[in-house]
Amino acid sequence: MVIRKTRRATHHTLKTNRQGVREDDGVGNRRRVVGLGPYSVGVIALGALVILAVLVVWGTSRLISSANPVERQFVSIPDLPALSEMPSALVPVLTEADQVLRRSVAESAESGTIAQAAGRLGQIYHANNYGENAALCYELATTKDAENPRWLYLLAVLRQERGENTSVTELLERTVDLAPEYAPAWLKLADNQFKQGLFDRARASYERRLVLAVGDPYASLGLARLALARSEWELAEGYLEGVTKADAFAAVYRLLASVHDHFGHQHEKEAALRRAEGARRFAPAPDPWVTQLLDHNYNVESLLLQVSRYSSVGQNVLAQRTFERAQRLEPNNPEVYVFLGQHVSDATQARQAFQKAVSLAPDHASAHVGLGEMLLRENRPREAEVVLQEAIDLDPELAAAHKNLGLAAAAAGRFQEAVEHVRRAIALSPNTVSFHYSLASVLREAGRRDEAEVELHRILERWPSHPGAELALTALEGSR
Repeated sequence: MVIRKTRRATHHTLKTNRQGVREDDGVGNRRRVVGLGPYSVGVIALGALVILAVLVVWGTSRLISSANPVERQFVSIPDLPALSEMPSALVPVLTEADQVLRRSVAESAESGTIAQAAGRLGQIYHANNYGENAALCYELATTKDAENPRWLYLLAVLRQERGENTSVTELLERTVDLAPEYAPAWLKLADNQFKQGLFDRARASYERRLVLAVGDPYASLGLARLALARSEWELAEGYLEGVTKADAFAAVYRLLASVHDHFGHQHEKEAALRRAEGARRFAPAPDPWVTQLLDHNYNVESLLLQVSRYSSVGQNVLAQRTFERAQRLEPNNPEVYVFLGQHVSDATQARQAFQKAVSLAPDHASAHVGLGEMLLRENRPREAEVVLQEAIDLDPELAAAHKNLGLAAAAAGRFQEAVEHVRRAIALSPNTVSFHYSLASVLREAGRRDEAEVELHRILERWPSHPGAELALTALEGSR
């Protein structure tokens, strides 16, 4: 390689050797000439590539940062799920909410407007079990309106359902900062802190919940669990005793029984366990922001499942409200009326519900079974027998139909036929205790006492706590 150097009018050519030695520059100076060997050339080439890559990345980032912010926000809006796979009533509601959000973003609406649209779309997704889509919407809503606690809270609820802890605690802490009077958030925060082992913070959150909801059993139960985690048995006993003064859950009495056992108080332990047997099941604490999601639920099957859950824990007002929504959405769905017949306590209302279901779906075998059972309760065995035979014609493997038809035959005095039907029910569903008890009852009515006693003993062997079997057995033995 030749490097040409000019000093005033004098020109002199320097030949660079490969070792980079000093050479004369023609004016008496000796300089260090850096040799550019093959490795040095490679380094320079690599450096040029690195610089080029940096320039490309820088240019790309400039393009992204200068891109239309509307385009960046659209990335946060989830794609609509397949409309063909969702309830028909949900399609127009979800489509409209999606369009409203996209339009507000495209028109560069105010942040609060975009947040409200994103939050509403999130609620619809959330209520209809599209959790991932709901989370994206809530995240967009919280980005656009960091002062609205509802979107933070609902996002925390979703993440908690997915088993997250740390991010949930952070969201709930922000929620209670913005909405310090919303007691459900304090309870959820306390429970989450407890799971993370943040006991001091959990205690403070439970105590704040108690200030907002005096005598709250959920906060007291949480404080008792905290005390037990620290082996503070007397403190735990005090919290639990306070809860049991009101209508406590079975779980409270069982926990109290464990405390009594620790202290060796066997009489108190047994009393607590007896109270647990008759106490109500644990029910989630009231949470208006979550409950309001029901108004966005368009899935009748999901709504009926919620009705069942509410009913099982004694939340009858919520159960009724949820059922009425399901009925409004699909007034001609026979499953709605079958469900009503199975859960309503009044026999007449139940019969009317099953009759409605049969009128809507004459081939609905379970609806026929329910109707037949209600007719039996109303002491109308002949009508019941006709309906139950129709059920068996529709589905010969329906165990409940055979059991109820057996009871109808027994009411007519046809005991051998009755026994055969009930035994058929047991063959189809051997682990249903009520079928075994029905068989014992039919055998007793038929005067077949020995067989009835055998069946009752069989029940008590498999289900020792059965309430009727022991009494029936005692009555049979006492009448000898």
